[in-house]
Amino acid sequence: MKEVLNIGEINECRAGFTIFASMSSKEQKFTTSRVRSSYLSVVVSMTLVLFVVGVLGHLVLSAKDLGEAVRENFTFTLVLDERVPEEELKTILKSQQLAPYAKSAVLITKEEAAQTLQEDLGEDFVDFLGYNPLSHTIDVNLKAEVVATGDLEQLSAQIKADEFVSDVLYDPDLIGLVNDNIEKITLLLVGISVVLLVVALALINSSIRLTIYSKRFLLKTMQLVGATSAFIRGPYVWTSVSLGLISAALSTGLLYGLGMGLQAYFPAVAAIFTLETTTLVLAGVVALSILVPGISTAVAIRRYLKLRTNELYY
Repeated sequence: MKEVLNIGEINECRAGFTIFASMSSKEQKFTTSRVRSSYLSVVVSMTLVLFVVGVLGHLVLSAKDLGEAVRENFTFTLVLDERVPEEELKTILKSQQLAPYAKSAVLITKEEAAQTLQEDLGEDFVDFLGYNPLSHTIDVNLKAEVVATGDLEQLSAQIKADEFVSDVLYDPDLIGLVNDNIEKITLLLVGISVVLLVVALALINSSIRLTIYSKRFLLKTMQLVGATSAFIRGPYVWTSVSLGLISAALSTGLLYGLGMGLQAYFPAVAAIFTLETTTLVLAGVVALSILVPGISTAVAIRRYLKLRTNELYY
């Protein structure tokens, strides 16, 4: 009987569920059902946790892209001097496009500005005044890092030093307010994500430890009959990692569904989630699904193998 029991226990560890050779068919079905239910609860809990981690990862990583997009919408409007020769306009525009602080630059001639203003006013003010009072302008979209960290007043003075630039128009108060809000929101998102990440890791670890706890007597029995720690630990670690990968696949499907929903109903929001961001998030989810269950299982098994038999009851 002892020999049969040992072989049954070792085979159970290899197969990943508790079936003993001496069990009746009814007992085997009940035990198999319990194991499947346990594995299902682990997969469901890890899937939801990984999904939440993936959403938060997207928000944190996309916050930087969103901040850059907002900052790059700010413009310096360069009002050109009326004495600027027509042939110099393209040269000035090219120099602004190639400037280290510029993301892009667009020339708006006085004629184009007059036409736009006429459409807004609904009347031809040029005919009324007898001349076009507007000036040629260049709208320069600044790079995000310049808006975030640059001295805009100094940059404005530097641009004004050009003989053909009569003035530089921008809203320093609005830029300062947006910079402050972006930094606060980013710090808030990072803080919330760190807290929820710790909670997520604790939940996954707890689910795995409960599963191992239910098998502590089997682990000790195998140790007592001579099985090595590596032999005992291997199948359980592999099972936990497999469950983690299944959870990662399911959570990836949920994230994909969320992305499709955003694309359909909120395309402006979905545009923030770039391929690079999505790749990083999915890589993080897969890494968590492998490392956390594997390490938690190995640590839990090591703990129970170090306990004496009578300590397993407490």
